[in-house]
Amino acid sequence: MTERKKTSHSKNGKSGKKQNRNIKRTIIKIIGFILIAFIVLALVGVLLFAYYAWKAPAFSDAKLKDPIPAKIYDKDGKLIKTLDNGQRRAHVDLKDVPQNMKDAVLATEDNRFYKHGALDYKRLFGAVGKNITGGFGSQGASTLTQQVVKRSFLTDQKSIGRKAQEAYLSYRLEQEYSKDEIFQIYLNKIYYSDGVYGIKAAAKYYFDKDLKDLNLAEEAYLAGLPQVPNLYNVYDNPKEAESRKDTVLYLMHYHKRISEQDMKKAQDTPIEKNLVKRSADDRAIKPDNKDPEYNSYVNFVKSELMAHPEFQDKNLGDLMNSGIKIYTNMDSSVQKALQNRIDNGNYYKNEDQQVGSTIVDSKSGGLVAISGGRHFKDVVDRNQATDPHPTGSSLKPFLSYGPAIENMQWATNHELQDESEYMVNGTTFRNYDTKSHGNVTLYDALRQSFNIPALKAWQQTKQDAGQDAPKKFADKVGLKYEGEIGPSEVLGGSSSEFSPTDLASAFAALANGGEYNQAHGITKVVDQEGNTTEFDHKHHRAMHDYTAYMLSEVLKGTFEAWGSAYGHGVSGVNLAAKTGTGTYGSETYQQYNLPDNAAKDVWINGFTPKYSMSVWMGFNKVKEYGQNSFVGHNEQEYPQYLLEDVMSDISPRDGQDFQRPASVNGSSKSDLYVASNPDHNTTNRKVNGNGTTQGGSSNSNNSQQQGSNNRSQNFGNNNQQGQSNNQQQGNNNQQGDNQNGNALSRFFNLHAIFNNKAS
Repeated sequence: MTERKKTSHSKNGKSGKKQNRNIKRTIIKIIGFILIAFIVLALVGVLLFAYYAWKAPAFSDAKLKDPIPAKIYDKDGKLIKTLDNGQRRAHVDLKDVPQNMKDAVLATEDNRFYKHGALDYKRLFGAVGKNITGGFGSQGASTLTQQVVKRSFLTDQKSIGRKAQEAYLSYRLEQEYSKDEIFQIYLNKIYYSDGVYGIKAAAKYYFDKDLKDLNLAEEAYLAGLPQVPNLYNVYDNPKEAESRKDTVLYLMHYHKRISEQDMKKAQDTPIEKNLVKRSADDRAIKPDNKDPEYNSYVNFVKSELMAHPEFQDKNLGDLMNSGIKIYTNMDSSVQKALQNRIDNGNYYKNEDQQVGSTIVDSKSGGLVAISGGRHFKDVVDRNQATDPHPTGSSLKPFLSYGPAIENMQWATNHELQDESEYMVNGTTFRNYDTKSHGNVTLYDALRQSFNIPALKAWQQTKQDAGQDAPKKFADKVGLKYEGEIGPSEVLGGSSSEFSPTDLASAFAALANGGEYNQAHGITKVVDQEGNTTEFDHKHHRAMHDYTAYMLSEVLKGTFEAWGSAYGHGVSGVNLAAKTGTGTYGSETYQQYNLPDNAAKDVWINGFTPKYSMSVWMGFNKVKEYGQNSFVGHNEQEYPQYLLEDVMSDISPRDGQDFQRPASVNGSSKSDLYVASNPDHNTTNRKVNGNGTTQGGSSNSNNSQQQGSNNRSQNFGNNNQQGQSNNQQQGNNNQQGDNQNGNALSRFFNLHAIFNNKAS
């Protein structure tokens, strides 16, 4: 028995030892697993942090700087616009910030700022507990460094990824900037409600004081306001503002930055004691509400800036807050004159009628002035001066007569046969008055804007100079067509849609002896560091000097008797011009029962040796029943009044004329010819209008017809063969007005619209 018991004890001992060994192994395994798990988690954490850091926005010194609004200067280097978007900003150096103001901010936002690194781990671990119980993001522990990073590079989104990026960038910031520099950045970046940024601007906005003149209560309020700026805005929530002020004062005392006596005294001082009284209108953020006459130019400059290779991959908003200086070709007096006339002149049928106008320097192509519409704001979707519109007869100099003079050396009294109707590729075309004017000269045909001679000149050029000759000529003055040019394009329909800016540049080439310059506003951009980016533009010889001069002289006749803008010249100014009228499609006329003389788009493109100005007026849509969506016969003259008034305002009365080149001979504008190649198909016959033609300002554009309606229902046939060449060689010379009728008709028409002329 004894031996058995011993054996039993022995076995139990061995079993106990085995159990102990198993427990130890289990513990070791658990500890090992925990260690491995910890290592794995740590590794995953490191990798995840590295990933988020890699995905973080690029660290940029530029983004740390105070947003400084871009400035725009005119041609004389005069500042004309600061693009602050209504924001109220002011920069302050840290050395100029009073100690109490610094203490108030530090006590409120980051009391240990000068003692910790990029992160405050003491506050961080305290906040972690609160976040575990209250949910992620329930309490933050952001340092001033982190707040600077968030406002400079990140969003307010609360996520683990964003926090990781914030930590990474904060370490970067503390490596490259001192504590004082970071504090200064913070004080200038922080938002104080009502569009106010920076402590200096806030002191001025709320109390009309410099920082050094603030009392302790005011300093405490400004220090506490940024945490929830709209909630603590004293104008909206005075009780919350007072409570926030008192909290900041308590924190200053708690952190031993002020005495208890100072705290109580400041708590008893109401914020409103020295508060600036402001109305809702005073407080409103009004982007670029000053000097609205410059808005159209600013709109153009922004587009031009973003199209430049140096800036096209940048964000426009960032650029506008980078402190760049933009130097332009603007003549501020001309810009004001143009916008003032457009805003205040009586040139419109109704509020639905739109307007766009561009003025360029005839020699350089520099954008002198531009208007995108009446009371233009730089927040609209459309700029009518840069948007394309149907051109009407505006393009006849570039698609018909210019190519003929350029390639075949036609004289200004070259003879053309006009007809009452003319068929091209199955489509019938007519003149504005449905009449034939017999044999006409190029001079009369162009200045009176007859349709049939223009089509014949186009056809003849295609036959003699090549099918693409008109297209190539137009392309050289910036009027580019994707497809073939047909008769509809010649008369300003179908794909003949260009902007006033395009046409101002094209006509400037005529004034400039054939040298084309693309309209350009910006001359150079200078950044904050003084680096300069020069802006170039397209420029080249577009035509022979004889072509430019002869067309210019012919188009001076537009303002003479029977010309399409007769009566709208400017005394003492050598002004040339081409009018244009665009119609709706025939289906629209039938659908809304519009009158035959109703027009959608009306143009005048005038130029002098100094300026080239294009004006478009029209409608963007047809209203129900067509009501007020067109201009009638008399109202088609409105653009001519605008051109006349603006050119009268801006043009020097110095008698300067287009320079006649040696390549041109002839005694007057109606008999000019290329000296080296006289035209033997000419006539001296004059056509002085037709009593049945329309008076006023319509330009005969788009006068295609089918049946009795004075328009063609088939406006868009582009395939024009060089047919009817013989018909272009008729014997003519006219002086009619494409829209003006005989002298008696014009007299009554002028009086009918006299009251609509702007002062």
